[in-house]
Amino acid sequence: MGTNFLATLADMSIHAENCSICKILLRASESYCNNNDQCISLRRTRSALTAGRGGPRLLRFSTGLVASGTSIGAPVGLPVSPEPHHPARFQLLRAWLRHCDKSHNCNQHHGESKIAFPTRVLYVGDPKDPGYNFHSVRLVLASETTRQEYIALSHCWGDLPVEEKKLYCTTQDNIGQRLGGFSIFELPKTFQDAIEVTRELGALYLWIDSLCIIQYGDDGKDWKYESGRMESVFSSAYCIIAANSAVDSNEGFLERHVSSEYVYVQNKSGEPFYISTDIDNFDNDVDSAWLNTRAWVIQERILARRTIHFSAHQTYWECGVGIHCENLTILKSQKSDKYFELDPQFPKRLIQSGDQRTLNFISSLFQDYSKRNLTVPTDRCVAISGLEDRIKDVLNCKSRYGIFQKYLHRNLLWTASGEKAKKIAYEHHVPSWSWMAYSGGIQFMSIAFNTVDWIDNLRFDEECECDHAIVSNVWKFQNCTIELHGTLYKILDSDGMPRGWVQYDIEDGEELDKERCIVVGRIEDNENDALGIKKYYILVVRPTSVDAEYKRVGIGLIQIEYLVSWGVNVRIV
Repeated sequence: MGTNFLATLADMSIHAENCSICKILLRASESYCNNNDQCISLRRTRSALTAGRGGPRLLRFSTGLVASGTSIGAPVGLPVSPEPHHPARFQLLRAWLRHCDKSHNCNQHHGESKIAFPTRVLYVGDPKDPGYNFHSVRLVLASETTRQEYIALSHCWGDLPVEEKKLYCTTQDNIGQRLGGFSIFELPKTFQDAIEVTRELGALYLWIDSLCIIQYGDDGKDWKYESGRMESVFSSAYCIIAANSAVDSNEGFLERHVSSEYVYVQNKSGEPFYISTDIDNFDNDVDSAWLNTRAWVIQERILARRTIHFSAHQTYWECGVGIHCENLTILKSQKSDKYFELDPQFPKRLIQSGDQRTLNFISSLFQDYSKRNLTVPTDRCVAISGLEDRIKDVLNCKSRYGIFQKYLHRNLLWTASGEKAKKIAYEHHVPSWSWMAYSGGIQFMSIAFNTVDWIDNLRFDEECECDHAIVSNVWKFQNCTIELHGTLYKILDSDGMPRGWVQYDIEDGEELDKERCIVVGRIEDNENDALGIKKYYILVVRPTSVDAEYKRVGIGLIQIEYLVSWGVNVRIV
């Protein structure tokens, strides 16, 4: 097979009757071509046949497990994945774990004499125990555990009725019974599959949030305590099971929804190899899976030391070194955000990369997180708190509601990425200057690194015991008005010339002489003026009912001469 060649579906269709290679190529190409007359450019790489340069992979080449020293140029691999419950599938999972344990440092717990166990775990049973019952499991307390290793499940409840969820959850009413033991058939299919995998991996304990945390009947007390320990639960787990293919708890994740085709062929030298439909697509199978639209999962995945992803197409192993596919393809992690996310000692790699990379990652992380789904909107502050704490500790600074003291000014310059933000009805106060106070996606202002003089007097309020205020000087607009243009308000001078802009968070704009602002930083724009035009990045604020106290209502950029000082050391809450 040459490096590049052209073909049409019509030609392939003619030859497919007598050629197994043409038949499998035709089926793989049909979704790429629009009609039988369309010409398709095919490109051969070492391990795949793609639709043109950089196009989708159509077929995969592998030499099989026993081949070695061939001139085909294809890697060793499996042409088809094992059956869902076949022993070979679980043998591979165990081999991945053993290899990582022996060859990588992913599972090392630095400075810890004993892993911090969750309060409760599910005991799945030990086949060596005389009293082992395959159909039974029970909740146990950390003090009752005999090993340090446990598996944790990352899953999606899906759109199930509340009453159905309650049947599966641990409650104040049924926790006593569950501590004594109960049938696995009381649990949804996704949980049953997780129990099967845990047993096949040789682990005794499994952590599932809805089983190991009391969900109903105690006024949320247990959940409030346990949710603050999520960072420890997922970072200390022996590995994570990610149910990527399960859109809800009833679906399960071990069964496959697609099958792979392959043909066994030989080259002119008689060397054997396989041609199979390509099924390893980690970006689509994992990163774009429904599970990874959940806000909670971003923390679960980054804090995990190792994760086994069960997708609809195949199983993937993810650890600090890279990604292994079930067909034995190996994907190496690159020096990108993915490289930082795979860090088993997160955020060690990130901090070593320097301030600019760290700040860019934090911005990208929060933007991604803000666009993800939450069943309970008030979880927005909690579902990423473990990651925030980890980053705060290594930065050696304070953080409040997704705003890091070290990057305070830049972190404050966010705006809603779509429609206007909506205030979340928290039981406690979340400050207006934090993006966590609102639902919906956010984006940070795109500002080149080291181009802004940040204002020194903007800071966290250290004098108040509460942690919801920042302190700064306040400014008043002068000699300008605003006019709506799309989602932005243009700031115009007396001649109608644009001098800046404002974007509001949840409210509409008012007359500028009634608005106030907080100056965040100063920049000099040399593009349109040889002398440079000095501008301020600002937070637009409005007074509350408390004297010298304001709330944020938007952000903006304005030329310096259109602001005048109005007050000092006011609080923004």
